[in-house]
Amino acid sequence: MKNGYMVGLAKKIAVFTVAVTLSACSFLQKENFTVGGEITDHGQECVTFRAEDGTLYALANKASRLRPGDKVRVTGHLALMTTCTEATTLIVDKIVLLAPGG
Repeated sequence: MKNGYMVGLAKKIAVFTVAVTLSACSFLQKENFTVGGEITDHGQECVTFRAEDGTLYALANKASRLRPGDKVRVTGHLALMTTCTEATTLIVDKIVLLAPGG
């Protein structure tokens, strides 16, 4: 019984450590910028966004209500670690719908 308790405790500590590490990475990499562009349909795991300069970004949060073709302005910072695999990932602090897609 003691062995099972130790294994469970070790798993909880590992999950906690990963969560703290991801939070710290996001906090340390917080150099915000704002960019305009259009929501695309390139995303599988995350919503994607094509900036006006042609750069494709995956948007890690706050973008689920948006649809491909929507024109938006995004303020956020680059993520160091993410589950989004489509492109460079932005942690979104603010997203503004400028015009719905048509």
